[in-house]
Amino acid sequence: MNRKLMGAMAGVALVGLLTGCANPTIEGASEPTTDEDILASVESVDEIAAMLPEQYRENGIVISINPDVEPIKFVDENGEIVGLNPDLLRAAAQVLDTEAQFQEGTFDAMVPGLEAKRFDLIASVADFVERQTHIDFIDYMRNGTAIVASPEFEQDEITLEDLCGMSVGYARGTSQQASLESVAADCAESGAPEVMLNGYSDAAAGILSVRSGEADAFWGDHPQMAYNVMTSPESFTIVYEEHVSVLGIGVHKDDPELRDALHAALMHLVEDGTYGAIMAKWGLEDSAMPELPINSDISMERDE
Repeated sequence: MNRKLMGAMAGVALVGLLTGCANPTIEGASEPTTDEDILASVESVDEIAAMLPEQYRENGIVISINPDVEPIKFVDENGEIVGLNPDLLRAAAQVLDTEAQFQEGTFDAMVPGLEAKRFDLIASVADFVERQTHIDFIDYMRNGTAIVASPEFEQDEITLEDLCGMSVGYARGTSQQASLESVAADCAESGAPEVMLNGYSDAAAGILSVRSGEADAFWGDHPQMAYNVMTSPESFTIVYEEHVSVLGIGVHKDDPELRDALHAALMHLVEDGTYGAIMAKWGLEDSAMPELPINSDISMERDE
């Protein structure tokens, strides 16, 4: 495959999550403790629950989630929505003496849906500055992106320049779509072979495209890519990594009381050790942000 150099993509900032080596393992994620082991000990806290507007205490908190990002949020073999993020929000709801009600949807509908107030929270998306116009983010973990390919792929590591001439997948509406479109434009401008872009409704479909040979590679969130490498090393290898963002739970700016109550509940989980236990359960303790900043200043505006 003749792949020529193009201009390097600008704006890649390191925020120091996970390790910098290719194909890291996620310790403990393959055999997590059960939800009951951690969540059963979480009790409501009256003074924090009192912060929650009555409508949410009576009706629960409706949360839009795209459960296709292992181990952050996914559907298990029993059809249940599980993962780090659901665990964290279920625990916070228990502190608030209410119920977390997950509403399954696609990633590209989450931000516009919250802006239109079709649900109460989104769980979760990268906290980029341009998303903060209508949304406040409670940032709870560092995040990044990675490109996976088959272990038979001809290179152990690639640069973005090497994507010219390749067939690469992405989940529609993600930051990886914008990055790939920028790469494709640079390839075209430099006269290099065209990048063949494949958009999918969710990351799971895109990952399957690599397994089936439909695409050369897939660009997705780092935790999910690492999880798939760990659980299916015969099918996937990481060939490129970036560590560029943080993940946040999104709350509409018109609902500061919900935001503050949820933040207080999450901080309580940090203080009593539940947050750390949940991060460790899914093997992501190195990505923890126990300070839980709101619209943290390490979130960044995308220039892709």
